[in-house]
Amino acid sequence: MIALPQAFAGAPLGETVAEAFANLYAQRQRSVLALLGILIGTASIVAMLTIGHMAQRETLKLFAHMGVNMMLIHATPVGDDVPMIDRRTIEHLPGRFPAVLAAAPYAGDRATVSAGAQSAEVGIAAVTPIVRAVIDLDLAKGRFIAPVDDDNLVAVVGAQTAAKLSAPGAPLTLGSQVRVKGYVFTVIGLLAPVPFTALDPTDFNNAVIAPLAGGRRILSSADPDSALIRLRPDTDVKAAGEALTAALANPTATLQIQSAKEMIKGMNAEKAIHSSLLTAIGAISLLVGGIGVMNVMLMGVMERRREIGLRAAVGATPGDIQVMFLVEAAALALTGGLAGLLAGLAAAAVAAGVSGWTFSPPLYVLPLGPGVAVLVGVAFGLYPAIKASRLDPIEALRTE
Repeated sequence: MIALPQAFAGAPLGETVAEAFANLYAQRQRSVLALLGILIGTASIVAMLTIGHMAQRETLKLFAHMGVNMMLIHATPVGDDVPMIDRRTIEHLPGRFPAVLAAAPYAGDRATVSAGAQSAEVGIAAVTPIVRAVIDLDLAKGRFIAPVDDDNLVAVVGAQTAAKLSAPGAPLTLGSQVRVKGYVFTVIGLLAPVPFTALDPTDFNNAVIAPLAGGRRILSSADPDSALIRLRPDTDVKAAGEALTAALANPTATLQIQSAKEMIKGMNAEKAIHSSLLTAIGAISLLVGGIGVMNVMLMGVMERRREIGLRAAVGATPGDIQVMFLVEAAALALTGGLAGLLAGLAAAAVAAGVSGWTFSPPLYVLPLGPGVAVLVGVAFGLYPAIKASRLDPIEALRTE
């Protein structure tokens, strides 16, 4: 004889939930197989949303030393002419264009730099002091180039360049001398490590920074070939770029524009495509898990026909029976959703560790993962619940 569970008309929700978990445990092998689909789907969605969020934060970190309002205008040659941009025109941009907060001329090259017996091929950056108003270059020691240094043979050395030019017992430090193309520069500053992005005109970690006028001795051209520009936060980047290139145009070069906002937009769009594809895979897994939930519930209806008939006979309404099966479906999906949330966060944490990122899941994924799983479970449990509620009690009680 079948013992009648307590969860029927008017039963407290807590008892209904407890009975739902008891019924699922009784069919644990079948329930686990259905739960796996929910788990994998939820984990995929949570992992992709978390990784996308972390990637966006790391992208912004890369531009922290220059800001998202940075623009680089670079000159490329026309014919055999040496590309250049007029220094004074660059320096006067803030006065001519209200959108420009600061503008710094830049000239770059690569060369072999020596200090004592050590040598390394590094970037050569010739700049003016205003460059620090555009790019955040922190100093570990010493000072940066000042206006008085413009035509002097002094240099600020990047962190990795200093390490390459240091010998055991003879580190490169303030006052050391470095040789570049036969000229001797005195080190007046050492940079702290700075992240490198595609928008940087050079990798400042692996560079020697010299005054713009003094750098003409070691560069192929005495004129700058780039303009580093910081814009106001609310500036229309496209319109500003067109206006600035028109102001800097000259017959020797074709000007190319790169902006931090456009680069971040492109990187985020690419990441969004990847995340969407993988989230779609997660959604398919959730769909498969939902079908598994429906299968478990349908099998439960078939195996528990006599119990359903007995419930109806003692006063359970069709609505009560529907709620009973929907609670079981939701409980199964919620268990899978919570397990999937933990698995997804763990996968994102591993990805963050491998990539050297800071693990920082967005708060909205915490309720989102289990919530979506429960919705899927209830949606796919609705048909079995309706089917159970429509059973004829007399026919159900005759079931052996």
